[in-house]
Amino acid sequence: MDCSRLGCLCMFLGVLGIAPPTGAGFLSPIDCCLGQKPNKGPQWTVERKYIEFATPKELKLIEKIRSQTSELFDIENEAHRDLLVRLWKAAIPEEEVPDLDKPHEKWKYIGFQNARPETDFRAAGILGLRHLVCFAEHHTKLLRRILAEQRYPWAAASINVTEIYVTHLKLRVPQPRIAPIPMESIYDLQAFTWLAAGAARAHRDQKSNEWIALDLLHSLGVMMLDHLWNQRLEEDRTTNLLHFKMALMETSAVINVILRRRPDNLKALRSAFMDRLPPAYDDGKGIGTEDVKEQPSMQ
Repeated sequence: MDCSRLGCLCMFLGVLGIAPPTGAGFLSPIDCCLGQKPNKGPQWTVERKYIEFATPKELKLIEKIRSQTSELFDIENEAHRDLLVRLWKAAIPEEEVPDLDKPHEKWKYIGFQNARPETDFRAAGILGLRHLVCFAEHHTKLLRRILAEQRYPWAAASINVTEIYVTHLKLRVPQPRIAPIPMESIYDLQAFTWLAAGAARAHRDQKSNEWIALDLLHSLGVMMLDHLWNQRLEEDRTTNLLHFKMALMETSAVINVILRRRPDNLKALRSAFMDRLPPAYDDGKGIGTEDVKEQPSMQ
């Protein structure tokens, strides 16, 4: 199988929570998406840690985030079911919420791999669903356009963006099955720490304020992915989902550049992304603007 097909297959196996072959001669999902060559043996990279620079209070915040990023989705959990209901109502408000215990084909329209959405959260856990809800409720108009066009499975793509951040920023211990994106410095970790700590302080009275920075990063990452993918489709009509890894790769590169410039606050972070996006993406709503809704609770 050529690298492009293998990359696409591994990416969606990761979303489904199915571990592809690993070890000598095989690739992890993100390695595939980034066009890496199969390893002939074990390879080691420098492990960067938050403890190298973060203050005790910042470390406490990071550990609070880490303690919840490993939470698995449970269809029997009422709080988790409520998040699914919120997602449906934001994405398809004109249709009645289906029985969550039964398959429904419209979940595929939202971008899940099959008619039972819970199977897609095996890799990203409840954080993947939380991010879907955040994006759907803050950027409803954009989501409606994405779903109407059906150019890619939005839910699966969003979950991939969540996994990129969780892995790249080392927010899950142990690391998920998707291998970390190579990182040569700790600038990314520093930038995220300062953004998360600053947002938590600025919104200390807001519930789940520790998630604000990551929620914004995710939403902006999905916008960037959508823009880059649509750009590819317009430039080359032969483009199909087998090329989706390239849009993921480009999105990761943009995220790297922006984080390493160390935006001072959420508005600066949002502006850095919007400077690289067409005006249509700047709806003046959501995190990083004056219109900040309460975030979905992880509890």
